[in-house]
Amino acid sequence: MFKKTTHTKLIILASLLPIASFAIVGVISYYVINNFLVDEKWVEHTYQVIGQTDDVEKSMLDIETGERGYIITHNDAFLLPYNSGLNNVMTQLESLRTSTVDNPIQQANIANLTQLINKKIAFVNQTDTLGKNGKIDAAVTLVKNLEGKKTMDAIRQVIIDIKNEENNLLNKRTELSQISATNADNTIIVGSAVAIIITIISTIAIYKKMQQRDEIEKTNIDLHFETEKLKERDNAKAELSAMVSHELKTPLVTISGYAEMLREDNVLGTLNKEQTHAVDIIISQTIKLERLISDIMDAQKMDLKKMKFNKREFDVDVFMDEQIQIHSKLMNEKKIRFVNSTGSEKMNITSDPDRLSQVFANLIKNAVDFVPASNGRIEINAKRNNGHAIFYVKDNGSGIPKEKQENLFKKFYQIDTSLKRSHGGTGLGLVICKGIVEALGGTMWLESEVGQGATFWFSISNNGSGGSKSNRDVTL
Repeated sequence: MFKKTTHTKLIILASLLPIASFAIVGVISYYVINNFLVDEKWVEHTYQVIGQTDDVEKSMLDIETGERGYIITHNDAFLLPYNSGLNNVMTQLESLRTSTVDNPIQQANIANLTQLINKKIAFVNQTDTLGKNGKIDAAVTLVKNLEGKKTMDAIRQVIIDIKNEENNLLNKRTELSQISATNADNTIIVGSAVAIIITIISTIAIYKKMQQRDEIEKTNIDLHFETEKLKERDNAKAELSAMVSHELKTPLVTISGYAEMLREDNVLGTLNKEQTHAVDIIISQTIKLERLISDIMDAQKMDLKKMKFNKREFDVDVFMDEQIQIHSKLMNEKKIRFVNSTGSEKMNITSDPDRLSQVFANLIKNAVDFVPASNGRIEINAKRNNGHAIFYVKDNGSGIPKEKQENLFKKFYQIDTSLKRSHGGTGLGLVICKGIVEALGGTMWLESEVGQGATFWFSISNNGSGGSKSNRDVTL
């Protein structure tokens, strides 16, 4: 029944805050924990590299031990560790190289280590071949020259360098892992505490806002009922006004009729010049009063949305010629040049020609009041434009100041509000015109400059459909 108030929006916001808080804590915790896991993974990786280095060192020890034992004892049992070391060392080296591919220092160490291991294996193969061929003394001499020992010492040194590099990395990565773990703990603890505090505050805020909303909704309901009562009173006033206006118009018809009869010589007798002038004044004032009552009635009908329209298809050219005929007598009396500048293009539209005639009557009456006493000119025109018929009434009067144009279509507005103003009227004519045009699915607007006359435009849909069209959308 009622739109959501600001309090409702605040309640929704307060309800979402705890959810958002826990969501933010969850996202931050995810990233912090993820960093911790990444750091832990690097720590595990470092231990893996150290283990792979130990495997290479063990295989090289097996090769060296097996070689010496076989040369000294000629026992084939020493060939088991020897052969095992030869079979595994290259695979272990490749695994080590793959694990440290991201570390240029280790890649250089492993390249050096590979070269030394190949050299050591070549040396061992040489002594092994001499031993198998019975050249034991030559094999022993080869071992005694310490070439193999020097190579093995160099291998041990490179392996130490590799382990030292990994131990340095291990220390750094362990420290980072500990920091990440601490950050994760702190984030979860502090974030959860903040989220809980926000939840408590939001719950209190929601409770208070709910109380306020209940009070506001009760007030809104009371205001709604009061508004409905005021509308009913306004409608009653409007209906009373319409009824009174109608009752006022009834005697005016009688007055106007008898006045016309008095003016006719063969009806109620002949009047002298003064009597005829008095009857003319009665008739003119009766016409003004009838127009005033009609304007009030039409304004009330529009306020009550009870104005009736009879839409039908009609020829715009014929309609514009009729306007010339309807107002030609007045123009001749006022010595005003009255022009229909509508082109020869045939144009039919579906609308209410009677109501459009009412619009033209009001606009033309206004123009008559403001054109100069001599050389007065009023032009009417109709043209087709983008599915609309565009009409205008143009005069060469004094024009309307820009600062007064925006109020021109408001009820009872008068350009000249002084007691000595030279033009009559209720200030309802343009309001009625605008209401009729908009009810017929069109728009009315004004173009005027002081000293250059005024042009009142209005657009009407060709097919009689509703919905107004802004003058900004009309190409003139």
